Amino acid sequence: MVALPSSRTSSAERGRNRGSTAARAAPRSALAEEIDRRLARAGQRWTKGRRAVLDALANGGAPMSVPDLQASVGAAVPLSSLYRVIADLVDAKVLTKLEFREGFARFELAEELAEHHHHLVCTQCSKVIDLELPDLEAAVDGVAAHVRKRNGFTVHSHRIDFFGLCDGCRPAPGRL
Repeated sequence: MVALPSSRTSSAERGRNRGSTAARAAPRSALAEEIDRRLARAGQRWTKGRRAVLDALANGGAPMSVPDLQASVGAAVPLSSLYRVIADLVDAKVLTKLEFREGFARFELAEELAEHHHHLVCTQCSKVIDLELPDLEAAVDGVAAHVRKRNGFTVHSHRIDFFGLCDGCRPAPGRL
């Protein structure tokens, strides 16, 4: 789970509360600070819609499609606004767009904002599961070093998605 700020204090409220204990809020998370920087660089700011989408993704546990996000945020972000909010967050490099041969996109927090991971993608029900494998990362680092040495190519990033059947879609033993 990712800690995002639940609300922002307006400049007027900060002015009224200056010097009071209410003005001394808990420190904001490093994630929220980085999102602030990315939004500002893109000429954007926190809005209720952006916060709702980011909260949904931060707490969703896996990449989410537009229908998934719409179900999660409900009436807080109308569908007509949801597409714009997602596009703005992708442009600000807060979200990453993922496509898994399904004909639609899914979105997740940009890798620099979340833990590095890969995905398990069910080819039957389209379920996507985040996967963290430290041993795989060590092997990929070794391959990247070999590629650099052999081909003079420096690998900056990688993405590995495994396609197959999840537990719910895999046939029971003895059934094909």
